[in-house]
Amino acid sequence: MVDFSQTIASQKELSPEQQKHLGQSTAAKMDNEHEQFLKVILHLIDTKEIDVLHPESLLKKETYDTLSEEWKSKVDLALVNIVNLLSHIIDFRVSTHTPDESPELQSMIDHLWQMKQRIEEHYDVFKF
Repeated sequence: MVDFSQTIASQKELSPEQQKHLGQSTAAKMDNEHEQFLKVILHLIDTKEIDVLHPESLLKKETYDTLSEEWKSKVDLALVNIVNLLSHIIDFRVSTHTPDESPELQSMIDHLWQMKQRIEEHYDVFKF
């Protein structure tokens, strides 16, 4: 059995070019479901129906207002995380330094979807 510290010590130094290459996102086609979900979100942002700088804009206000205080707290907490992740997704997608489709972007969309679904299993409170 090889010792972890021996394995690390035996690794050669990577050049700055190799390090830069390893840190880049790889382009890969996302599945249609993820791409469509992203298009819906981008459309809502483009039409100013939602705005990540105003988290409450992501909510269906008429539904949110009917929630108990416990569920409002849960939605509020999820909303902070959703807005943060949504900002990262948008930055990734619009950046000229990252591909429009990639496993990293699909993973972020998955995570967003899961956060949204945890709440929407109980209440359909988000506009997307």
